Amino acid sequence: MQQPQGPRHARLIRALGVLVTLVLMTGCDLLFIPQIFPPQMDLVAPSDTLWLRSGRDTLHLEFRIRDEDGDLGRDTMDQTKDLWMLEVRYGSPAFDSTYTEYIIPNLTPKGADKRLDASLKVQVVPLTLRSGLAVDSSQFYVVLRDRAGNFCPVIELPLIYLRP
Repeated sequence: MQQPQGPRHARLIRALGVLVTLVLMTGCDLLFIPQIFPPQMDLVAPSDTLWLRSGRDTLHLEFRIRDEDGDLGRDTMDQTKDLWMLEVRYGSPAFDSTYTEYIIPNLTPKGADKRLDASLKVQVVPLTLRSGLAVDSSQFYVVLRDRAGNFCPVIELPLIYLRP
């Protein structure tokens, strides 16, 4: 049996070798593509409209947070803020929306299983009525970010009414 020889045969063998190498490398790379696990956050409390006394009642919020890779929060020396709350008030008199940022402590579970399912409680200083109103209302929007930069969907809190 005679084997084909020559430059054409060598180029064909090299081209097949390169093709096989590319296929293998691409297949291997697909195995190691990092998964994107954005955090999930749900509002536990309050579950309905609230009435708070202006300047006296503290707003207590509770969230259930879950993250498949557990990369939530920061170490004590890191001052990066990963929880944001936007307060919006409609109508008049006009109100400049307030934007508050919070530092989340490192919540990554110890051990091999990094899945996180936890409760997060936040206290908001007492809100005050806008001048000239007997009753005021406030709406909060909250979002959480993990260390990889993934955001949970924005949560809209129930309407909060303020009274004297």
